[in-house]
Amino acid sequence: MKKYVISIGRQLGSGGKEIAEQLGRMLGISVYDKKLLEVAAQESGLDASAFEGADERESDSFLSNIVALRHAVAGYLGGQDSCMHSDRLFELQSETMRSIAQRESCITIGRCSEYVLRDHPCLISIFITADSNDRIERIMRKDGLDEEQAKEKMERGDKKRRSYHDYYATTEWGNASGYHLCINSSILGIEGTAQFIYEFVKRRIEE
Repeated sequence: MKKYVISIGRQLGSGGKEIAEQLGRMLGISVYDKKLLEVAAQESGLDASAFEGADERESDSFLSNIVALRHAVAGYLGGQDSCMHSDRLFELQSETMRSIAQRESCITIGRCSEYVLRDHPCLISIFITADSNDRIERIMRKDGLDEEQAKEKMERGDKKRRSYHDYYATTEWGNASGYHLCINSSILGIEGTAQFIYEFVKRRIEE
């Protein structure tokens, strides 16, 4: 069977990670989320904390987070300014992503993967959303927050992911025209959404 890669973008609290993990088990392929950062660190010889500092972590904006990167990566990449640090780390992460996708079928979560892997011959790009109330409830359960705190985290997380994505990619985060499939996990639930995507992927790779 030809190698393929599934790129999953997701709103915070949509269940995207759980769906990706379930889909990976159904297809028998690896899922690269934080694992991608570990592989990138190994292949580049840098400490994983450098990549974590430039990752999709929650903050008010990606650009403000760049400033904080100076302390996280200055010891690894020399005396360039923090924007250069971040851009270089993104480049290394992207190289690792392309290398993995070339040697195995896999699922990648976030990190502009649908843009980074846009030239892959069998890319399947998916964006997962959900109703706001479901997202808030999921964040409340997962992080032990009250409703207002969960709502703030949801909005902050989406802003962070959007600014991170749109800083590096030429496509717009969450815009349907940039993906092969956009799906609301509130309609079918986590398991049902994973099953729907599974059927979609099987039809795509059997073409």
